[in-house]
Amino acid sequence: MWTRRDISGRILAGIAASLWPVRRLRGSEARPLSIELLLDRFSAPLVDIQSCYRADITIQIFRVPLYRKRGVGGAVANLRQYQGERESAIGISFLAGSNPEKAGGVNRFGYIEEVVLEESSVPAEAAYFGMMTSSPESSFESARSALGEANRKQAYYAGIDGSLKASRSVSTAAAFAASGQYTWFGHPPLTSLMKRALLDESSKVTKESRTNPRWSVPVTFLYAVSEAMRQPESKRRARYIYHGREFELETSREPDAKKGAVFQESGLVKNWASVLRLEGRSKQIATGETTSFTIWQDSADRNALPLRFEFQPKSFLKLTFERDPHVKPPSLT
Repeated sequence: MWTRRDISGRILAGIAASLWPVRRLRGSEARPLSIELLLDRFSAPLVDIQSCYRADITIQIFRVPLYRKRGVGGAVANLRQYQGERESAIGISFLAGSNPEKAGGVNRFGYIEEVVLEESSVPAEAAYFGMMTSSPESSFESARSALGEANRKQAYYAGIDGSLKASRSVSTAAAFAASGQYTWFGHPPLTSLMKRALLDESSKVTKESRTNPRWSVPVTFLYAVSEAMRQPESKRRARYIYHGREFELETSREPDAKKGAVFQESGLVKNWASVLRLEGRSKQIATGETTSFTIWQDSADRNALPLRFEFQPKSFLKLTFERDPHVKPPSLT
């Protein structure tokens, strides 16, 4: 993984900017993203834990598996801890995507990064940044049209830049076109793509600024999940904010001896009895729309990232990410 201060990253950002098609711009100079402004308060992280994952896919209709394939892509997750003179922060990031050569030419990837500033272990301020390839497929048949798309010269992306303070949410989303050759394993710094898109008048930009007294504690999604994994209680509810919308995260944990034995045999854990399965459900308060996911963790390692997690982004598609020492993280050097 690259850092914002990495020299090679700056070089690649300049290359990406020079290759961007000339278009009308909203302004003459890109502004730092919210997450960059928050991270500028800190030096290098004191703790930086990383896990890499293998991505497996299951295609199903009415919950009946029709097709399974291992290793269609990969992922990398990072947990960072920052310490300043008077404040501390936790940073969590997750990058995942398909390998077009192993996924029938389908090229999809997404990235999310959050930084939550804490005062006395309570969230006081937060910032987040995310980007993903646009994936409008809503059915099995429409998804078939995505096969072979890795050869496309242009692709569509969606990005988000947001910040949270007590009772206030400010965020900017952008939908834009860029190179279709970028993958989760090979791309320039995504923050540079986002900032360029925010200046480009051909991008669709949506800004949200909302206040709500219930948002007195600024919490983001990955932070809420991380807290559920760290806290001793087996059941937990938390609220978080994303792009000016309020969500409720409900989680429950219990031992999973069966999976624990599998993880011990593969060398991912020392003791099968320490493996817990966390069932999570996120609900958007305004619409009632829900998303479910499952995480397996090693309770013996308090700072550990998940051993495995799975979710179903489409009715016909289930994705599974399992920690795999053979998967290497992306590199821009």
